[in-house]
Amino acid sequence: MRKILLVEDDLSLIEGLKFFLSKQGFDVTISRTVKEAKAYFRQYEFHLILLDLMLPDGSGFDLCKTVRQTSNVPIIFLTASSGSLSWKTVRY
Repeated sequence: MRKILLVEDDLSLIEGLKFFLSKQGFDVTISRTVKEAKAYFRQYEFHLILLDLMLPDGSGFDLCKTVRQTSNVPIIFLTASSGSLSWKTVRY
């Protein structure tokens, strides 16, 4: 089973994304902070990271830089602004 790390602090987005991804057969691990995401990343292997830009304790870009020091796991940035969801891919 493919494992996804979803790093998001908005509960409504978490619920919707987890429901959709789980229905597609993915094993989804939820993190609501950069600190928690770093701990999960060190402990488990993920096939994809879905990463919010703005988190309560830092930036998704900071987490991305940390991940890129040791891994090439695909990362998709997502952000919700003005009520709409946006996806962005960034290559480091």
